[in-house]
Amino acid sequence: MALFGTWWAWICFGILLVMLELMLPSYFFLGFGIGAVLTGLVLLTGMTLTVQSVFLTFSILSFISWIVVRRAFRHPNSDAKTFDRDINDG
Repeated sequence: MALFGTWWAWICFGILLVMLELMLPSYFFLGFGIGAVLTGLVLLTGMTLTVQSVFLTFSILSFISWIVVRRAFRHPNSDAKTFDRDINDG
């Protein structure tokens, strides 16, 4: 359980997830990789966290980074097409 509290393990895990994203491009693993690196940086500051709070930190940071990555790399024409009138209207 001591490995979950070490900063370098989280940074290595984050780098591994970012490298996995290079092999499977979907912007899915990139958010988790950034979250893991940020969790490692939080632990590097010297904060002593329990295992549960480390995983909670990882979850929150991964969710936020996943949303940021999705918005940053969104295709400009990815919005759904909307219609003002029905095709059967005269």
